[in-house]
This record gives sequence, C-alpha cells and structure tokens, in this order.
Amino acid sequence: MRVRVHLRSPGRVDGVVRDIVDGRWAEPEGIAEQTLGEKSIALPGLVDSHAHFAAPIGKDWQSDDYEEAVGRARQAVLAGVLLALDKGWSNLHTIRLIEEVAPHLRPEVEAAGIINAVEGGYWPDFARELTSATFEEGIRRSADEGKGWVKLIGDWPRRGQGPVVNFDEDQLRRAVELASESGSKVAIHTMAREAPSLAVEAGVHSIEHGLFLSRNDLGPLGERAGMWVPTIIRTEAVVQQLGPESSGGKLLLEGLENVRELMPEAAEAGVNLLAGTDVTVGAHDVALEASRMVEYGLPVPLALRAVSWDGYTATGRSTGYEPGEEANAVLFPNDPLDDISVLRHPELVIRAGRVIS
Repeated sequence: MRVRVHLRSPGRVDGVVRDIVDGRWAEPEGIAEQTLGEKSIALPGLVDSHAHFAAPIGKDWQSDDYEEAVGRARQAVLAGVLLALDKGWSNLHTIRLIEEVAPHLRPEVEAAGIINAVEGGYWPDFARELTSATFEEGIRRSADEGKGWVKLIGDWPRRGQGPVVNFDEDQLRRAVELASESGSKVAIHTMAREAPSLAVEAGVHSIEHGLFLSRNDLGPLGERAGMWVPTIIRTEAVVQQLGPESSGGKLLLEGLENVRELMPEAAEAGVNLLAGTDVTVGAHDVALEASRMVEYGLPVPLALRAVSWDGYTATGRSTGYEPGEEANAVLFPNDPLDDISVLRHPELVIRAGRVIS
C-alpha cells in the first residue's frame, strides 16, 4: 500500500510531501491509498540522549530481565522516541535488543555496554572497575562490546570527602583515543566541580549531567560540536533523595543554577545541548525533560532542538526526509513551538516505514 505523508516542520507554513515505499521515503507518485498528516506538525522523531533501557524506572541501580528492557524500548517508540543514546548499565540487555528486536519495535539505538568506574567510584558490584593496569584493556573491551559508545563514571562521592574524580586528564584523553580507534564515542558522568573541565580538555564527546561546566568549557566543547546532556529531572530527583539541606543536596542545587545560566550560552557556542532522561523517568517521557529545560529558562526553540533535531545532527544523521532514507517521523496535532507539552501526545508515529500508532 502506498502511504502519502505531509511533513510540515514546527513554525512552517509549507512542508514536504513524501510517499512511503518499501519502508523508505520516496517522491510522491500516482494516487496514494492513504494520506496522513495534512493538518499535523512533524518531527523526525524525539531523541533521548541519556537513556537506560536496562534500568527499571524509579528503581535506582537495579537490573530487570531482558524482556522488561525490550518493553521499555517499545514504550519509547509508541511515545515518538525514534532515536536513543543508551549510556550503558551493569549488563548488556540494550546491546542484545539492538541485535534482536525488529527496528519498528524499538528506537534506533546507539549504546554503551557495561559502565566503567574505579574501585569505590560507583555503586558496589555494578560497573567494570578499572585500575591503572587494566585501564586500556577495559576501554578497548567496552568499545568492542558497545554500539558506538563507551561510558565512564568521572566522579563519585566518597564518605567524608564529597565527590572525588575517578580518572585524570591523561586517562580521559587515552580513553577517547582508544574508543575512537573502533569508531566509538566517550560519554562521562560528571557531577563534581573538577570533572567537566577535565573531560572537555581531554576531548570527551559527551558530558552527562555536567553541573559544573564553566563558561571557559563552552568554547572548546562547541568548536568540536561536543554534546552536553544536563538531565535536569534526574538531578532534581537526587537532590530530593539526599535532602535539599544536606551538603550533597546543596552542591547539586548550586550545580542546577549553573545549568540554568549556561544552557542558552552553550547552544549559542555550538555545543549540542541535548535532552536525556537517565533513570528517574523512562525514555518514553523525554518530552518532560524538554519541558523542564524550558522551565529552567531555555527558549522553546532551543529545547525543541535539544529533544529532536540536534540529537540527530550530533550523531551524524539526517533530519530532512530525503528520498531513499528510512521513513521515520512523529506527527503532532499542534505546533510544539506554541506549547512544548504537545510533545507528550503524538498523534502518529512512523518507524522504519511502518505506521505504528
């Protein structure tokens, strides 16, 4: 059956019309048997740039079985999330679902394998713990097992010390070199003051959380079109867990104020500012993170980019519905530039050439 789709971007009066032929976009030809989207607004898909499909939602640092991970990936597609950057876990469930689950039943996924830390530098018995002697072997193994990413825990709180950096700049630089040899990128968890600047200087590709990025970091990160995923909802949840009046809570609140100030400047500097859920809400709710970014003062057009187009361009993907490309799109009843909350309510999802909702 030939399906014809009207694809009009937010803020635009006109758009493009494409047919779906053998799962790919094609120039309109002849009479279509079904026409969709004539009054809709289209995006190439929502993007969760800090997903964890292997993580049970709201249950920190636990692991579900494989089928639960598959279910979360399916739930994400139904919500319009068509690309996810999964930043690793204690198992390889996400790697397996990329290999086994049909494309129309999950987002397109890039993923890290098992997370890397050091002894005492993360939750016990969760991550691969690297030493100076095993560091290079561990990074190579991570690059081999992952699907495009290596994940490092850049800092972690120690009792009586607060957040402590796990890796020095030379190690981070070497991790980038080793990962790049196999075409992988490096993402790093950073909530301490020192870690983001070390990571930027070392050339790390994606700064996760990055509460204490500095203005001096934005230029170098933007020049190489690096990524920053603030994960506001997740950080707020950690503040509540620690208590806003605790030393850790106060530190994170200070970091969130820094995030509020720097997000617009980061986008202006060329940083790929991206929306990510982490483990507090699932990938299917990444639209909530985009709304939270707006509440933190990020202009709606920038938040919309953060949860859609920029996730594609940051990872080298097209967003233009060009003929011959896989047919992916999410259609909405209203323009998210007028009300970004509409992103939570797609009226139609097209994934891998199939109309799935």
